[in-house]
Amino acid sequence: MKAFLIGDSETVLAFGLAGIRGQAVRAGDDIPALLESLDREQTGLILITEALAEANREAIDRVLLSPGGPLILEIPDVKGPLPGKAGATERIVSLLRR
Repeated sequence: MKAFLIGDSETVLAFGLAGIRGQAVRAGDDIPALLESLDREQTGLILITEALAEANREAIDRVLLSPGGPLILEIPDVKGPLPGKAGATERIVSLLRR
């Protein structure tokens, strides 16, 4: 299983230096289509910056809740974590309540 990063160009460059492939995107790009185009058999972990995840929450939740889908981990971008961002525990609890 491989990891794949979706984020701004600086974050993609930094993770690329560590050997993790990714794609640099902007907030207006079609991130739901990118998520659907990833090979689910080869991609076990998707890293996505918090700002992009917040802007595409519905698509992120759809992938997270689909059976056999990859794990998605939201990471801070080069500007740091988003203020007031819910922690992983709160996010999991909100997903389970749906």
